[in-house]
Amino acid sequence: MYIEFVILDNFLLTYLAGAISARGCHKRVNVWRTLAAAAIGTVAAVLYPFMRCGFWLQLLVKIGLGCVLCVILFLKTKKPITSSLLFFGSTFALGGAVYAVWTGLCSVNSAAALYCRQCPVFICLGIGCIVYFCSRYVIKKLKAMHARAPYEYGTEVEIFGCKLHFDAFLDTGNCVFDDSTGLPVIIADIDRFASKLDDGASREFIKGFDGYRAIEISTPAGKTTARVVKPSKITVYSDRHGHTIEAMIGLVGGNKFPAAHEMLLNPIVIAEGV
Repeated sequence: MYIEFVILDNFLLTYLAGAISARGCHKRVNVWRTLAAAAIGTVAAVLYPFMRCGFWLQLLVKIGLGCVLCVILFLKTKKPITSSLLFFGSTFALGGAVYAVWTGLCSVNSAAALYCRQCPVFICLGIGCIVYFCSRYVIKKLKAMHARAPYEYGTEVEIFGCKLHFDAFLDTGNCVFDDSTGLPVIIADIDRFASKLDDGASREFIKGFDGYRAIEISTPAGKTTARVVKPSKITVYSDRHGHTIEAMIGLVGGNKFPAAHEMLLNPIVIAEGV
């Protein structure tokens, strides 16, 4: 029974570690490479008890095996060094999580300890899957942040005698231009815009609201009407550098605006400013 548990446990954990590291640095998991690495790692794990050598030599052998598995997993792929480091980290994370839960269950009562001894594969499978799916979730969130980062800009709008600050997003689908002035239109939610105004600016905004031109624009939620206003100045910040742009602001309402951003920039303003 010992051999069967060693085979199943090590194969599962090695496969999951390879899958996590591949997910972290590549678009998809190469199943055949991961299966091959898991099989070789399992064979080595079965042979470990028969090694007659000291601790440090065993450690070197394990590190060497890890390097061999990384070659199998990531040879001729993008980011092989980063992927390999992530593989070693995933291996420690999976092994540590299984050991911690196993030790905790065994210390609870005799029934839990008996279950751990009788069903070790299920313990490894459960903990391994939890770590794997948690890692996938974190990796997905990090990739989404990284993908969005080049499109996020701080934006300062000077209007009605005050300065308003927005977290703006470069929306490649925003191709709206004001027919009257020929300027690009950056889109903002009217309620968020108004909430940033001070008392004096709010009175001026409300007083002149009926005089603001209405234009038809398309948003992800469909077509809607926007009121356009001309600010005194718009500054878009990329990293620490500010760029003054010429644009109109289109104010939309009625829950038509994406909740994740305060302002949608027209791509042409970045092309001209940077």
